[in-house]
Amino acid sequence: MSDSDSLSAGVRVFMTEEEALWYEFEHGVSQQGSSSECNPCAGIPSARVLSEAGAGPSGRVTENVDSDGDEVDSEETKVLATATATDAESDLESYPGEGMLLKNPKSGVVPEDVMLWRYMYRIPPSVEIRVPSNHERVDWVVPGWTAVYELMLKDGMRFPIPRLIRDVCDHYEIAPSQLMPNAWRVLMSLESLGSRHGVDCELGEVLFSYYLKEHDVDKGRYKLIARVGRAPIVTCLRTNDRGWKDRYLFVRGDLVWGPRGPGGVSGHWKSTSKKFCICHAMSTDTNTCHLCRSRV
Repeated sequence: MSDSDSLSAGVRVFMTEEEALWYEFEHGVSQQGSSSECNPCAGIPSARVLSEAGAGPSGRVTENVDSDGDEVDSEETKVLATATATDAESDLESYPGEGMLLKNPKSGVVPEDVMLWRYMYRIPPSVEIRVPSNHERVDWVVPGWTAVYELMLKDGMRFPIPRLIRDVCDHYEIAPSQLMPNAWRVLMSLESLGSRHGVDCELGEVLFSYYLKEHDVDKGRYKLIARVGRAPIVTCLRTNDRGWKDRYLFVRGDLVWGPRGPGGVSGHWKSTSKKFCICHAMSTDTNTCHLCRSRV
């Protein structure tokens, strides 16, 4: 290792995770190698362009000015605008849908965040990203697009959307972003646990141990609750998630859903028509409760 490499490694030790990722992104140091197959940012302008345009670890872009303080309309800025701007799609007919949420903040994500998100969360170029407009909200219907929270990506979700999340949303005919954070964590943990031990955790096993319940306050959001008499499989879940509800954007593309496609998964928020059975006598074959005979 050269002296410069040692210095760079030493500098990164004292950075936050986001600053370290930004450093790697800006200096062309990839954790997954430099090949286009391993690099999700292949095919988009390098972070050097973003850096020269005045962006920092926060992903915000400042104005380009020369030594006299005058704005400079540089080629780098034009490339940056092309790389980070999403499809405005002026003819796109988005609308409020069922208007389920009472507290429904607009997205705090800006176009300048997109390139950093792609690098930090390994979002492939084939997954298109669209920053919501000022009037659009997470529960709006945006044809062809589905909402994704940054917290889902911070918790380890990658595209395509994990199979168990897709299967649960398919079964209840809801959008993945309608699940509360701990529901994502339970489903991702179960899938990871099954993969580690060579066991496929299916929808029936999930419904055998958990049931879906609508949030008491945030109508339209759903929690996974352990069934009566059954200990939760996944424990030590966080209970203090804050500041995540305004960090979302819209995505689309075949890689969002994987080879099986979206199936019955809703791309937008909607009320489920399925019953929420809390009993503990579920059949894993038919997803039917032996006590109340409800099919969930």
